[in-house]
Amino acid sequence: MFDVLNRVTELRNERGWSVYRLAKNANIPQSSMATWYGRGIVPPTDAIEKMCIAFGITLSEFFEEKSADNLETKLAKYRKSEGLSQEELAEKAGISVETICAYEQGKRDISRAQYRIVKKLADVLSCKPEDIAEN
Repeated sequence: MFDVLNRVTELRNERGWSVYRLAKNANIPQSSMATWYGRGIVPPTDAIEKMCIAFGITLSEFFEEKSADNLETKLAKYRKSEGLSQEELAEKAGISVETICAYEQGKRDISRAQYRIVKKLADVLSCKPEDIAEN
């Protein structure tokens, strides 16, 4: 069974967001979020839609089951191994968090990115540019 609150937490953690930050970005009262987490209640659909907008994903992406076809990108693996959130990597590399999200979600192909962008990311992640490029 799909765990909505677990998915919300996963998406928050990927971005380095607190519950407060998500509530603010999604225009949802923090007290509502505290109730959902505290009581294990599934948020209403309209709230899930607001959170998806804040995360920059669609509802179908939110509910997408992970499979072998949906593996973590090399960039995400290196970022996590360095203990960085997407926001921290963005700040250190001087690249927008939206760009990093797009690379990690496969919406943009990092192998087609400008070399200077890949080089900045690789420098922050202590690896070579070819280590994070997808084949």
